[in-house]
Amino acid sequence: MNFGQAVNSSLIKKYSTFKGRACRAEWWYFLLFSFLVSLLVSTVTVFFTFGNVDWEYVATLSEDNATTFILNSDFGTSIRVVSIVLALALFLPGFAVTVRRLQDLDLSYYWSLPYLVASGINIYVTIAPSAVESMVRLDALGNLIVIIYCLTFLRKGDYDDNRFGPSPLELEEDTY
Repeated sequence: MNFGQAVNSSLIKKYSTFKGRACRAEWWYFLLFSFLVSLLVSTVTVFFTFGNVDWEYVATLSEDNATTFILNSDFGTSIRVVSIVLALALFLPGFAVTVRRLQDLDLSYYWSLPYLVASGINIYVTIAPSAVESMVRLDALGNLIVIIYCLTFLRKGDYDDNRFGPSPLELEEDTY
């Protein structure tokens, strides 16, 4: 499965399909697609709103006051709104491909609950950003959960059928 096929499968064909299985390539390419779209949208948003902040004034503030000022400025608000819209738009297909990837590893969809919690944490931190130590730790916990899933999803799925359906890989028979 290449990049285009994986994105097509995750976003169009199986947008909210939780049945079946997803190979490693589908999950990893969807993760790459999500990262690239987030990077592109954030870059465009920063390009159009970066000049709205009085950076000379920010330089005179303490670190905590500067953080609060930037988060409450038009720049911070527009970045936050764009991030929330993007996170909500990619949440359902991301969760669906994660459940299908777990099923490819012959794991129950119940194992997707920590991923659901991590997604909720990341969306909450995006909605209400803060430099408070507890929020930073909460965000780190969400990121740690995602890293654990990334490491888990490095494993190959079964080539044979399992209780969740046939293998998502098209096995090529050796004709030699």
